[in-house]
Amino acid sequence: MGSPSPDALREIGLRWANQLPDKLPSWRVDPDIELYEDDEDTGAGGGVIRIARRGEGAALERFEDKLRVRRVEQNSRRGFASLRTLLLGQPIASSRQVHERLSKVKAMAVLSSDPLSSVAYATEQTLAVLLLAGAGAISFSLPVGAVIVVLLLIVGLSYRQTIKAYPSGGGSYIVAKDNLGPVPGLVAAAALTTDYILTVSVSISAGVQAVTSAFPELTGAVVPIGVAIIGIMVMVNLRGVREAGTIFAAPTYLFILAVVALIGVGGWHLLTQGPHSSFAHTTNYPAAVGLEGISLFLILKAFSSGCTALTGVEAISNGVPIFKPPEWRNARTTLMVMVGLAVGMFAGITILAHSFQIFPDFTCGPGLPGLLGRPECAAQLPAAQTVLSKLGHVAFGTGAGYFFLQATTALILILAANTSFADFPRLLYLLARDKYAPTQFVSLGDRLAFSNGIITLGVLSALLYWYFKGSTDALIPLYTIGVFLAFTLSQAGMVEHWRRLTRSEGASRAHLGSMLMNGTGAVMTTVVLVIAAATKFIYGAWVVVLLVPVMVLLFLAVHRHYTGAKRRVHSETPLTPGEVYPIAVVPVSDLGEPQLQALALARRIADEVVAVFISDSPEKIAEIREKWKSWGGLVPLEVIESPYRSLVRPFLEYLDAVKAQHQDATIMVVLPEMVYGRWWHQFLHNQTALRLKAALLFRPGTVVINVPYHLEESRRAS
Repeated sequence: MGSPSPDALREIGLRWANQLPDKLPSWRVDPDIELYEDDEDTGAGGGVIRIARRGEGAALERFEDKLRVRRVEQNSRRGFASLRTLLLGQPIASSRQVHERLSKVKAMAVLSSDPLSSVAYATEQTLAVLLLAGAGAISFSLPVGAVIVVLLLIVGLSYRQTIKAYPSGGGSYIVAKDNLGPVPGLVAAAALTTDYILTVSVSISAGVQAVTSAFPELTGAVVPIGVAIIGIMVMVNLRGVREAGTIFAAPTYLFILAVVALIGVGGWHLLTQGPHSSFAHTTNYPAAVGLEGISLFLILKAFSSGCTALTGVEAISNGVPIFKPPEWRNARTTLMVMVGLAVGMFAGITILAHSFQIFPDFTCGPGLPGLLGRPECAAQLPAAQTVLSKLGHVAFGTGAGYFFLQATTALILILAANTSFADFPRLLYLLARDKYAPTQFVSLGDRLAFSNGIITLGVLSALLYWYFKGSTDALIPLYTIGVFLAFTLSQAGMVEHWRRLTRSEGASRAHLGSMLMNGTGAVMTTVVLVIAAATKFIYGAWVVVLLVPVMVLLFLAVHRHYTGAKRRVHSETPLTPGEVYPIAVVPVSDLGEPQLQALALARRIADEVVAVFISDSPEKIAEIREKWKSWGGLVPLEVIESPYRSLVRPFLEYLDAVKAQHQDATIMVVLPEMVYGRWWHQFLHNQTALRLKAALLFRPGTVVINVPYHLEESRRAS
C-alpha cells in the first residue's frame, strides 16, 4: 500500500533485472539537435547524416547528469501566450527567488498598506455608530479612540514578540497549530481566510467611496469600478511580489505625507481660527441621527467598529519570508515603524474630527436602519462624503491639497488590498503543504508568486464586493470577527510557546516579560472579539461565526482525503516487465488513417490486438467489414450491434468480457482521436473519444493510450 519502501524497491528492481536482457542499450536524447536525417546509401559504402543544431535557441540543455529547462525568448508567440507574457512578464527562474525579496521600504508598502489605510475609515466607523444615538454621543469618540490606540500598541508589541519567536514566519495559523494543536490552528486559518477576503472587499469599497466623495457623479458606477480594480490588483500581483512592491511603494508614502499634512494644517487651523467649519454637524441622512438611544451596547458597538484600525497588523509577522536577510530583524523594524505611523495618524484624525464636530455620511447596505437598508436607498440617498474628505475641505478648502489627499487616500485604500494578496496565497500554501487545502496552492507560478491563491482571492473578494454593492458600512460588521479571532489564537499560542520555553530552559526575565506581553494582548483581543460578536451578530457577523466552523470542517475533510488516499494507493497493473501480458483493444468508427495509425501502434506494443466496431446500422457494419477485407484483416475485427444506439456502455461491457476471460492480462485501450484545427470545431463533432476517455478514467486496471490525429490546418497553424 502507498509508496514502496526502499527494500521493496530493491526487490522489484531485482525482478526487473532477471526479466530483461543482460545489457540494455544506452539511450539519451541530445536536446540541442533540431534536425537529424539519415540519407539512403549512395553506393559508396555509407549514407549521409545531416545534423542541424538549435544552439542558444534550444529550450532544453544537458547539465551534468540531467536535462535543464532553458529560458528561450520567443518572438513569434501568438494569441493567449503572447498576451500573457505582455501582461505578466517573462517567467523567472527558481534560483532567482532570493532576489525577489523586499527591502524594508518596499515591504512597508506591500504589508503595511492595510493597517495604514485603516485610519482613513476607522474613525468614521466609530462616529457612524455613535451618531445613531444623537449629536451628543459624538463626545465618546475620544475615549473610544484612546482605548483603540492602547490596543493597537499592545497588539503591535505582541506581534513583535511573535516575529522574534518565529523568525521564518509566524502567522496565526502556524503559531496556533504549533502551540495549541491542529484544530485551533485551523480555526485561526479560517478566520484569517475570511479576514483577507474581506480586507480586499472593504479596502476597495472604501477607496471607491473616496473617489465618489470627490466626484459624486460616479456614485452609480461603484460596483463595476470596484470589480475592475480587483481585476487589476490580481494582474499586478501575478507579476510577482517584488514588482508589486515597486508599483505600490509610491502611493503608500504619498498617503502618509498627505495625512501628516492634513493633521498639521488642520491642527494649525484649530489653534489659529478655532473649531469653526461649514462641515460641522452635517450629514447626508439627518433622519439617522438619534435613531437609537445612547447605551453601553452602542458604545461597545462603536468601539468594535473602530477596531478596524487594527486590521492588517499581523501581516508583517505572516510575511517575514519575503523580507531580505536578516528577515526577522527587518520585519520587526518595519512592524514598529508601521505601528507608530498608524497610531499617530489614527489619533490625529480622531482628534480633528471631534474638534471640528465632523459628522459622518451614511451609505446604503443590507441590514442598516431606515432608508439605508431599503432597495430604493441608492436612488434617494444623497452622495456621501467621507470624514477624511470633510477634514480635507476644512484644512485645504477645494484646492490642490484636497485633491491630493483624496487621490492618495483612494490609492492607499485600494492598494491596502495588496496586503491580502501578499499573505492570503502564502496562508493557502501553508495549508496545502500540511494537506488541509488542495495541493495546487503549493505551486509557484511563472513569476515566483502563488498564482492560484492570488486568482482565488480575486474571485472571492469580487463576488463579495458585488453582493454587498460596494457598501463599506454593510461589509464592516463582517470584518472584525475574523481579525480578532486570529489575533486571540495567535496571542494565546504565544503564551503557550513562552510557557514551554520556561519549562525547558527555566524561567527568565525575558521569557516572563514576553509571556506577559502576549497574555495581555490575548486578553484584550478576546474582549474585543466578544464585543464584536455580541454587537454585530445580527448585522452580519453571524455569517463569519457560522462560516469559520464550516471552513474548519472542510479543511479536515481535505486532510482526511489526502491521508486516506495515500494509504489506499496500490498497483493495478504489474510492477515488472515480465509480468505484463498486454491485450490491446482499439475502438474504431471507420478504417482511415487515424484508425490505421492506432492499429499499427497497438500491434507494435502488444501481440494480441482486437478492433471493436459498434453500430446500430446494418449498412455501416457491412461497409466496415468490406473495408477490413480490402485491408487484409491484419487485426481481428469484433463487431457489436447496438440497437439502442449506445456506444460507451457496450464497449465497457466488452472490456468486462475480455477481462473475465484473461484474468492476468493488462487491457490497453488504444484510442484514435481527431484533433481539429480550431477550438470551435470541437463543437461540430460528437466527441466519442472524449466520452470513452471519461468513462475509462474510472475503470481500475485499464490502460488508455491516446493516439491523436491532427488535421492538416492544425499542422499548418503550428
